[in-house]
Amino acid sequence: MADACFQIKGTNFTTLSLDLYQYNAERFNTELQEKVNTAPHFFRDSPIFINVTSYSGPLAVATLQAVLQQCRECGFQPFGIRGASPELNAELPALGLTALPATRVRSEAPAETQPAPSAPVMGSNNKIVHRPVRSGQQIYAEGGDLILLAPVSEGAEVIADGNIHVYSTLRGRALAGVKDNPAARIFCQQLEAELVAIAGQFVLNDTLREQCWKQAAQVYLENDTIQISAL
Repeated sequence: MADACFQIKGTNFTTLSLDLYQYNAERFNTELQEKVNTAPHFFRDSPIFINVTSYSGPLAVATLQAVLQQCRECGFQPFGIRGASPELNAELPALGLTALPATRVRSEAPAETQPAPSAPVMGSNNKIVHRPVRSGQQIYAEGGDLILLAPVSEGAEVIADGNIHVYSTLRGRALAGVKDNPAARIFCQQLEAELVAIAGQFVLNDTLREQCWKQAAQVYLENDTIQISAL
């Protein structure tokens, strides 16, 4: 409506999950800071929720408050918690958090049915970008593949419902299959990304540096786990 004051829509922003297994204030702070240092541009002001589904023992409110404080000091913006007890959930509004539902479980395809590398599907809603994607830019290919003919800079974000093809260097963040398409893939001529994600599953720069770093590579899901292999 032309006279409406606002419209609420779904988005494709990256949301991080911090899976908390145990808590020691000093160790937690050290490990969190080390993680932030791997991709400072990506983590700065990033929304994050705390997943305590696998936390060892009951989680006290005071412990959660300490976790939140340390996350904020490292630049994160905590907004919710998943897997908390009913007693802890009752305390969340006072902490400025929301209780998140359990993760929906995807059915897993057998390993032998791993899809073959995907080529652009011509005639679909593919988007072709000829110019470099600069830091701070976000480009989204809705309903198709995103085909990039120039580099993706650090701090940029490229998103597609289908595959992402980067015929140059991929820095920044690349998120393919964002509307729950686990068959989507990411292809690039040189992998230097801050983050790559397929259908919500992602890996960060520190992991990428151990696999095909600065090489031509493809990223795909196998049994709900990100895989990276050379092209």
